[in-house]
Amino acid sequence: MQLLCTGFTQQHAFGKQLQAFHRLALPGPCPAPPRPQWNRNRVVRSAVALDGPDIATANPDQQPAVQLTAQDGDLLSTLDDKVQVAVAQPSYTVRILYRSRGTPLQDASDIWAHMGHSGWQFKLDVKLERQSDDPQVWTGSYLIPIKQLSASWHLETQMVFKGLVGGHERWDNKGGSNWTVAVEVAPGVGLVQALNPTYASTRELTSSLLLRLEALVASRLLTPEQGSVLRVLAWQHDMGLIKAYQEIRHSKDERQVAGVLAGRCSWLRPPGLNVVHIASEMAPVAKVGGLADVTASLAKAHQASGLLTEIILPKYDCIKYDDVKELKKMTTLQVPWGPDPNRTVETYVWSGLVDGLPVYFIEPNCTERYFWRGKFYGEPDDGARFTFFSRAALEFLAQRQHEAPDIIHCHDWQAAAVGPLLKETYRASGLSRTRAVLTIHNMAFQGHLNGAFLQHMGLTQRSAHVTSPDIMLDGNAAPPAPANGNGNPYAHMWLNLLKGAIVYADRITTVSPTYAHEVLGEEGKGLQHMLQRHRHKLAGVLNGLDYETWNPATDPCLPAHFTPEDTSGKRACKAAFLREVGLPFDGVLPGSNGHHSSNGNGAADGSGSPWGPNGRPLIAIVSRLTQQKGLHLMKAGLKAAVAAGAQVVVLGTAPDPKDQAEWEALAREVGAGSDARIILRHDEAMSHRIFAASDMLLVPSMFEPCGLTQLIALRYGTVPVVRETGGLADTVRDVAKGVPEHEKNGFTFTAKDAPAVEHALQRAINAYRDGRSWWQHELMPRIMRQDFGWTQSANTYQRIYTEAMH
Repeated sequence: MQLLCTGFTQQHAFGKQLQAFHRLALPGPCPAPPRPQWNRNRVVRSAVALDGPDIATANPDQQPAVQLTAQDGDLLSTLDDKVQVAVAQPSYTVRILYRSRGTPLQDASDIWAHMGHSGWQFKLDVKLERQSDDPQVWTGSYLIPIKQLSASWHLETQMVFKGLVGGHERWDNKGGSNWTVAVEVAPGVGLVQALNPTYASTRELTSSLLLRLEALVASRLLTPEQGSVLRVLAWQHDMGLIKAYQEIRHSKDERQVAGVLAGRCSWLRPPGLNVVHIASEMAPVAKVGGLADVTASLAKAHQASGLLTEIILPKYDCIKYDDVKELKKMTTLQVPWGPDPNRTVETYVWSGLVDGLPVYFIEPNCTERYFWRGKFYGEPDDGARFTFFSRAALEFLAQRQHEAPDIIHCHDWQAAAVGPLLKETYRASGLSRTRAVLTIHNMAFQGHLNGAFLQHMGLTQRSAHVTSPDIMLDGNAAPPAPANGNGNPYAHMWLNLLKGAIVYADRITTVSPTYAHEVLGEEGKGLQHMLQRHRHKLAGVLNGLDYETWNPATDPCLPAHFTPEDTSGKRACKAAFLREVGLPFDGVLPGSNGHHSSNGNGAADGSGSPWGPNGRPLIAIVSRLTQQKGLHLMKAGLKAAVAAGAQVVVLGTAPDPKDQAEWEALAREVGAGSDARIILRHDEAMSHRIFAASDMLLVPSMFEPCGLTQLIALRYGTVPVVRETGGLADTVRDVAKGVPEHEKNGFTFTAKDAPAVEHALQRAINAYRDGRSWWQHELMPRIMRQDFGWTQSANTYQRIYTEAMH
């Protein structure tokens, strides 16, 4: 309460600071008008309220009695039926109107707007005033000094709302994505609504422009200087440039396109960092596990916050090319590679759009056919394949015609060679100011390379250094048979790629705070002493969830949609999925006027069944079926759940043939019954339907760096039952433990034996059966409102990037 009051006091101080600004002419592309000229604008994204009571939705046809009024020259936007925003210039006063009716803050005694701008770099709690005409309408003002903006003609501010309801703090952040208002000064026009970088359409248009600029510079239709300036303009989402490009985007006349774009040049200071992600996976085009989701989601979050974000991937033959837009061959490189120091590999660099993001694909034209194997991993020369990929990516960045990136963000061992290559080989090739950030997604996979490849990497002159036990020499793993190293003095050595990246990276992250602590011990998998030596560079940053992809209110994979305020669609999803896999649904179908499902055996209204209208609990396992994921606990949990009367569905594949055969036998065993189904394949759309249909998700991992399935489950109102390790311990709070009520969201256990998982499942099943109203009306809406989006984690990465640059 004191913190909120302090924020309110600071808001008045901002007003005093601005008095001097009001007398100044507005800098920028248009002259300052004699009176406030900034109009009101606002762009919205939905967010998740962290907690709140069940509330009725206001009548959308009823015109609100209280409205914001705009004066001449202002810009007024009605974001939805809850929020209006007005922006005035040059005072940079943002006025807010918030309607709390039908939100988690209905009947709040006090409400604050938690405001921020410039990617939340500056933020303030603004206390709102209740309007006498309507007690559910609140208004307030947020004042922004011009000096806090990187571009005085562009304003973007974000907001969420919090308040006190019944003495408890509640939040309304509209589905986890916040409200955003963005306005710009258009020459000769005044204030206009800016393009919203959080929209997929804007992201795709901007990324297409960035790739087009790259191609135009490479073909010499634009000078490097023009390309650099236009990249900055695109990076800042300059409305004039982007709209000009929108009109000519599909033109085949490259000279015409270059001419139009060249006419938009002006010199601007870059608003943020240029970050290039080098990774082996990216959803949805090249996905094996959670790495793919993180690469895409983090890049989208950073691009929306003002970073210039690009991704470099191998051009596998098994990429889902239908999901790559505007794919074209952009340039050809000669990448040094081979035992002969004069040998180079002709390498094509392709560009394309993936989910609206700019992506470059590396395709070597060599006899090894590194990425023409029909799969992503699992080849005996994986170390060589991805070391070449890392070198080719750096070669591409070093030869580009504009400034080097500020940060190269390397993901896992497949991009680990970037660290030593950047510092030892490419420092003198134009990348001296570029910093490397390494994210370790799973310490169990480290990447091993025969020492004969030191020549391929251009590291022979530094061999005595890089092959020392404190740098890259592998003293732990038993690597595969060596490559042909005839006469090579280093062929008897083995290099640990992840170890080298730990040494050379400027900053290191793991994908959860708990895992960052665990890797300093036995979860370091032999590298714990190296990590302890470099712990000053180490931080744990929890992965977020892409709320664009995982949203039960809009998910195109679902037969029905639902929200925390109306969860009836989840029961419809459950009934439809059980019918899909041939299992009975013994609950009450939504809209059936109380008639029980024909497959069930309960009373007509469900009240006579011990399980209630939602039927028996459906417990899901959606996972790779590996020892890391706790195979023995999965099987024990499956049998215990069925014995307790629940239904179980398993979706996944086992890379080990022995494990796969055991699961196939178990699938045949349970396939004829009415209690369980085991589906042994990768099926992204089905996973969406399973998360929506299930009541619980079992995640019994032996270790789990972060885990995304439990975050997806929470988003879809599916209660996680997890073993407390890594990111699972950071995200799931047991309902029976002494934590704040709004944080409680699942059932946990710590031991690695069958009784532990059986007891946790039994607790969850008992709670589902005996606390039906609490489960349906409190627990499910609560976990759906919890915010595990990327905003906070993306901001943490920005701070890490900034630290790495200094």
